[in-house]
Amino acid sequence: MDDTRPATFLERGVVVPFTTPMLLGSRVRPGARRGLEIAVPSPAGIRGFYVLPLRELSDICTPTLHDRLLLDLIERAPAVTPDAITEATRQVAQDGFAGQEAAMAATGAHKARAGQRLVTNYRLLLLLIRQTEWPGEHALPPERDAPLNVQRRAERAVARLAQAAGLSPPAVVTAMEGLTEAYMAVGFRGDPTRARYQGELLALEEMAGEVARWGELAVDPQQSGCASLIARSARLTVEAGQILVERALAAAEDFRALVLRWTADAEGVLRETSRLAWLLDGWSVMTGLWRCADRLGRPAAIGEMAMMVPSMPREVTRWTGEATGEASDEPHSVTHSMRSRFVIRMTDWRTGRLLELMERNEQIVRECV
Repeated sequence: MDDTRPATFLERGVVVPFTTPMLLGSRVRPGARRGLEIAVPSPAGIRGFYVLPLRELSDICTPTLHDRLLLDLIERAPAVTPDAITEATRQVAQDGFAGQEAAMAATGAHKARAGQRLVTNYRLLLLLIRQTEWPGEHALPPERDAPLNVQRRAERAVARLAQAAGLSPPAVVTAMEGLTEAYMAVGFRGDPTRARYQGELLALEEMAGEVARWGELAVDPQQSGCASLIARSARLTVEAGQILVERALAAAEDFRALVLRWTADAEGVLRETSRLAWLLDGWSVMTGLWRCADRLGRPAAIGEMAMMVPSMPREVTRWTGEATGEASDEPHSVTHSMRSRFVIRMTDWRTGRLLELMERNEQIVRECV
């Protein structure tokens, strides 16, 4: 059988948390010629997607004000990436266009990001100190030492690393600032910074278990099949995510090598740490749907979530295979084939529940910021 999955994550596109009911689950991606295009779950209520230029979206629906403002920001973004979509979503939500709760969540996310940057930089400093000091050089570990002493130890550690790596101290500091951005959402072992990606993987694993248990009790075989599809896809995503997280954590254990890699190829390091954003893209909408499932009923939520299960691009095998020394694509291709058996488009947006669905979708925006 031909593998119809997208080759890359960019080809699959990025999920945008729209509030217009018809657009939920839609993905934006670069067009085949120029500009951006959007893949909308089939308006006819059948399997598949309706692909059209982003500027022609008004030909098939009337987007909410929130969605129009969001699309304007996306069109002006330098690139289509999960992080770019998240930042645009936060900007629009912060102005109150997805409701008060989403606005508060977006404001909190901006503040939390600033704090996360400081904490991540501090954790990198602690790593640097531990990896450059001699055994027994100090009685206290850096995390338990006085702030002034930690500052002195950090300055000494920077100088030592610079000398060992053949770099200037300012170059090491610059590299650490860049690595702070790269690791801010990845975190460190034990997740002392409560990093975003590790938190999302835990939430996804929890949702997979809840959906699987719900499916086991479902009487309708179609609903049970949809739940199985969702749970299986979520668990495969978690497994791939754990491989990518472990690779990033292992790289930080040799800080000198990591700084040298950053100095030689900063874009390459950023591409590797950003793979988690591509892998997890779209699942925040899914977890939001599950948390709001009581609004329209669990069976309806399961049907809608099954329609949105991301097809895992073939690119993921190369990403995870590099880490494990193996590359098995079969689980992802099997899951992709399951979608054609179970996916049914929810039709509530065509049966007079628009306002209720829009309110529900605003709650999902809160989960995505």
